[in-house]
Amino acid sequence: MMMNGLWQILEPGANWLGNTALALWLGASTGRIAWLLIAHLAGLTMLLGTTLVLNLRLLGLLFGKHPVSELRRELRAWNLTGLGLMLCSGFLIFIGGEISYFNGDWFRIKMEILALALIFHFTLFRKLTKAPENHFPPLWNKLTAAVSLLLWFGVAVSGRSIAFFS
Repeated sequence: MMMNGLWQILEPGANWLGNTALALWLGASTGRIAWLLIAHLAGLTMLLGTTLVLNLRLLGLLFGKHPVSELRRELRAWNLTGLGLMLCSGFLIFIGGEISYFNGDWFRIKMEILALALIFHFTLFRKLTKAPENHFPPLWNKLTAAVSLLLWFGVAVSGRSIAFFS
């Protein structure tokens, strides 16, 4: 793991969270966790759907004449709502099953990719999608779209891998 030391630092806090009254209440019911998983997948779907549309536009495969910055503005509320729903429900799912998640390799991989995806999304991707049309060379658009898609779908695949391989 690339951040093994950081995981050791985070472990006491994660253990504390996993033993709070809320965490114990959530973890005591598969029904509550199931509803949180539904919310998590709904958020992920909104986030990935809007991100996919923006990236397809950056790749020149969709909405040819529609400026990226305008498309971004139109999708922004859906994108941020999906991200917020995914992060909030994911946090609750985590604390409800902290013991089984925290030490899992796939969970850690997912969190590391998620951190990279968030940093990329709110820095380079945001700057490029807010810029006027043709402000950056087409190659930058394509590279940005490719990295964005790899990161966000990496989060999704590693999340599914938690269920399948942990």
